[in-house]
Amino acid sequence: MNSIAIIGRPNVGKSSLFNRLTKSRKAIVSEFEGLTRDRQSSILVINSYVYELIDSGGLNFNNPDNLINKEIINQTNQAADEADLVFFVVDYKSGLTADDILISKLLRKKSKKVCLIINKVDGVDSSLASSEFFKLGLKDIICTSVSHNYGIDNIVEFIEDNLTGDLIDNHLSEDPLFKIAVIGKPNAGKSTFINSVIGSQRLIASNIPGTTIDSIEIEFEWNGDRLILIDTAGIRRKGKVSQKEEKFALLKSLESAATANFIFIMIDATEGITAQDQAIISEALNLYKPMILLINKWDLMNEYQKERFDAEYEKFSKNFNFLECLKISAEKKTNLSKVHKKLMSVKSVLDNEFKTSMLNSILSDALLNHPPSISKGIRPKIKFVSFYSRSPLAFKLHGNHLDGVSPSYKRYLEKFFRQALNFQSIPLKLIFSAPENPYGRNNKKISTGLVTRRKIKNKLREKLSNKN
Repeated sequence: MNSIAIIGRPNVGKSSLFNRLTKSRKAIVSEFEGLTRDRQSSILVINSYVYELIDSGGLNFNNPDNLINKEIINQTNQAADEADLVFFVVDYKSGLTADDILISKLLRKKSKKVCLIINKVDGVDSSLASSEFFKLGLKDIICTSVSHNYGIDNIVEFIEDNLTGDLIDNHLSEDPLFKIAVIGKPNAGKSTFINSVIGSQRLIASNIPGTTIDSIEIEFEWNGDRLILIDTAGIRRKGKVSQKEEKFALLKSLESAATANFIFIMIDATEGITAQDQAIISEALNLYKPMILLINKWDLMNEYQKERFDAEYEKFSKNFNFLECLKISAEKKTNLSKVHKKLMSVKSVLDNEFKTSMLNSILSDALLNHPPSISKGIRPKIKFVSFYSRSPLAFKLHGNHLDGVSPSYKRYLEKFFRQALNFQSIPLKLIFSAPENPYGRNNKKISTGLVTRRKIKNKLREKLSNKN
């Protein structure tokens, strides 16, 4: 698939252009500089043809010694090298800057097809707006105001004229890929883990907490299996999230977890199981997604620290002992093959066909082993169970007086089904469905309008007047 890279200084409107073209809110947009750091990619559809659109971090050459700045420059360079077409975005209001000149020199060395996008041109003649940027020596120039949707049609037309897309039918026929979200606290090693799995420095990994701000989806092949890994921003305690950009990043992390098929929860072994780790696991369990806990930086622990961690984890995991944990070193790539094996094992269980006869056989054994307790003089009667949904994995139980089933009995049934079906690392949701009582008080709702109420009042008045 032919690709297009969007490149430029910070805060010139690259992410806004990316969102506008892909008709999404995939990239975080803000007046605050430097929010985009890793490469973000998405499918761009134009008249039944598809292209890959890549958003990159803002290039800032004023502070070349900064570690994150170096990584952004490397990532953007790589995006330009891999692209078939480059959109070089500049800011009309800021004018031509030294960094713009350096970026144009960098792009000329790559011998790529480059189109200059002059953004934030509001109410100014295009020939006047572009005159200052002729010094960059670029032939193809488009003036836009992305926030006002001005000039977007010209960009789309330029793509159609200069790049061959793939037919959308070829992509629609493909099955959607299995998505895995990697979540956890800041600096737990999420980006390092993804880089190690895919075998390249695709994401910026740093010891500085909060390096990853946006959620980045990466399609790759892991031991022959095509998957999508989603790197997310570190989830901090809500009380410590102050800036609106951080809040949006937090929401995107949780949204990525909610839309994924599987979740890896990354825990920093050197810090132990913190209150924030427990909060993240609880939040993930509420999503009813299959998940595995990855205990990272295990190689940095001595024997005493490992024993302490194991003892702490044993106490902590009593409430969800069905979740499996794997001890890894993302940096040294230790036990990554075990992670893949366990992931595929859980995926194969999820792909199984859950026949109604099989589920009802398990339910029959569960009821025989331990029937539900009597509630308010009536014993709940569970008649049968059926498969309800795969993501989240849910079964629906049908019967009478099911509102009397106690929480402890619900937990018993969940555990019984999980053990019978070998559900390791897979939360199970049970939905209790009882038929409505046609003679119940609240079932017959009489709604009367103004005209009906007047008729009732008039009849009542007639009766009273006749009596008198």
